[in-house]
Amino acid sequence: MIIHASAGGGSDIFGRTMSSAIDKDKLLPQPIVVENKPGGSGAIAFAYVAGKKKDPYYLVTAVTSFITTPLMGKSPVGLKDFTPIANFAFDEYMLMVNPKSKYKSMKDIISDAKANPKKITVGGTQLGSSDSICAYLVEKAAGVQFNYIVFNGGGEVNAALLGGHIDMAVSNPGEALELYKAGKVRILGVYAEKRLAGAPDIPTMKEQGINVTYVQNRGLVAPADIPADAKKVLEEAFFKYTKTETFKKYCKDNMLSEAWMDGAAFGKFLDEWNAKYAVILKDMGLIKKK
Repeated sequence: MIIHASAGGGSDIFGRTMSSAIDKDKLLPQPIVVENKPGGSGAIAFAYVAGKKKDPYYLVTAVTSFITTPLMGKSPVGLKDFTPIANFAFDEYMLMVNPKSKYKSMKDIISDAKANPKKITVGGTQLGSSDSICAYLVEKAAGVQFNYIVFNGGGEVNAALLGGHIDMAVSNPGEALELYKAGKVRILGVYAEKRLAGAPDIPTMKEQGINVTYVQNRGLVAPADIPADAKKVLEEAFFKYTKTETFKKYCKDNMLSEAWMDGAAFGKFLDEWNAKYAVILKDMGLIKKK
């Protein structure tokens, strides 16, 4: 299993938790070996696995960047070069600030952003990533503009926020929750339809008058043209994994929503979101309009 991002992030936790559980419960005849291949907004990992055409022994993590990186022309491979295997869960996103920040609510941020366009800084991992899309959705809904600062990874973004070098950051619960529990960040809003069970005191964006929601999927794909029987073996093993206590605990601990899709359903999901992200990225100026 190739992880498209660096160690310690959400995709790495996802992959390593799954790998150990599948090995422990012997859900596949072979163990899953996890390897990180970060870089190029996921392009390095995607190209590596796409190059293993017909080989069912390779998998790569598929989240937002699996769709957005090719759309922005940063990867020579795209959906056609892969076999969708399964989706497991959805990440809910949160907007957070330093606990010493003057911002106590989204209303504070929006009013300041209107008075001072492009002055409020938001840290993120790359233009076109989930965090940058989340920031853009707030900008569009509220009619404001932020100053988006790019870092090499979620860890650097969090360090900048804790050090007071940026005003705010968008993160998924798996990466933000421990900081929140330790009192190192203040979470102002979640991008979910309703308040999260693990953080019932944090209001949604909609509750604060900002009509946006956003979730990131967590799935796996294999190279194109793998044998149908191998695809079936993988799907069945991963479905069994979603019934384990390990998976249930992983979702609960990281505040993910379970969202199983087999390969066919996941393929339709990827096609749908490919069209949706194309519109969003064009609006953001990240895809040149023809």
